[in-house]
Amino acid sequence: MSDWATYNLVDPHLAPPLPVMRGLVSALCERREAIDSQFHSSCIASSAEKVYEKAWADVILGYTSLSPESTANDVMLRPVKQNYVGGESQWNPMEFFDVELETLVESGRFVDASSGGEPYSSLEQLASSAGYSALIQPETDKMRNALNARWAIQRRDMLKKLRYVYTEGNFAVEYRIAGNTTSPDSPQAAYNALSGWTTSSSFGYGPDCSEDYYYHQDGYWHFYQAAELVKIKPNFDVIGGSNYRDYVLPATEGIMTFEAGPIEAYGGGYENVFSPLCTTVSSGANTFVLSNGVFASWGYGSASALPATSQTQYMVGWEADNVQIIYDYNSVFNFKE
Repeated sequence: MSDWATYNLVDPHLAPPLPVMRGLVSALCERREAIDSQFHSSCIASSAEKVYEKAWADVILGYTSLSPESTANDVMLRPVKQNYVGGESQWNPMEFFDVELETLVESGRFVDASSGGEPYSSLEQLASSAGYSALIQPETDKMRNALNARWAIQRRDMLKKLRYVYTEGNFAVEYRIAGNTTSPDSPQAAYNALSGWTTSSSFGYGPDCSEDYYYHQDGYWHFYQAAELVKIKPNFDVIGGSNYRDYVLPATEGIMTFEAGPIEAYGGGYENVFSPLCTTVSSGANTFVLSNGVFASWGYGSASALPATSQTQYMVGWEADNVQIIYDYNSVFNFKE
């Protein structure tokens, strides 16, 4: 496992420039891997070396190929230089690194936990979050065999801030479902007559929790269906299509937030009644912390007390709106704070 010290990034003053630059590249790749499914899918190499680290090092460090060196010292002391293409000087490694870092920041996926989960939007904002009053600009025409240590230290600290990832999807819900009973007595009696509960799952939709009753004019209750939520958990599988943007690496820590309100039933004639049913959800803002692989887990089997109003259909329960998840990758990244 690599860390900042492996690449002289605890204190890069007087360190050979190549390992410092490769360390920054490695940490940048690590963070891009967390949010970019297509990048992630190309990470696995047949050898122990990851393809993306080698490819990025080739480009950023200005080499068309990094062939095996004869000795470890060759690698450690090799100069970091500008990239020349067709006889013209291209970006040097610091400039190229900043372009790639800015692309990562402007994805809107990494957020600043100290400011209420606001996404980073620029390198200047990221530097400010890391405690700097100004962004140290990359050198453009002076660097050949040396590397600006102040720049490298600031970029190290900026990378450390890329820890919390925002996503709109990546959760799964499990329900217990039963329905179609009648009773002349009460909603509770109709509910108690339910049998044959089955488990159903969905991905990226909801969450919600509902019971559907109808009170007939001649005095009995019809229970159409209970779909009671019993579990909310992360879903780290690639979904495909437009949902690739919501792909994130597996994480063990995270927070889900949403607003809960009454079920908005389709069609007219419903009376919508908010109830947490079998959950601990409250009306308005809710927060659940990822723990042991789940955001929340409940039982099922909770009928609602309803007024006996003739020819009224009741949709009882709650549904979530504005579902947001922020995953914490500090325990996943090799280069931790």
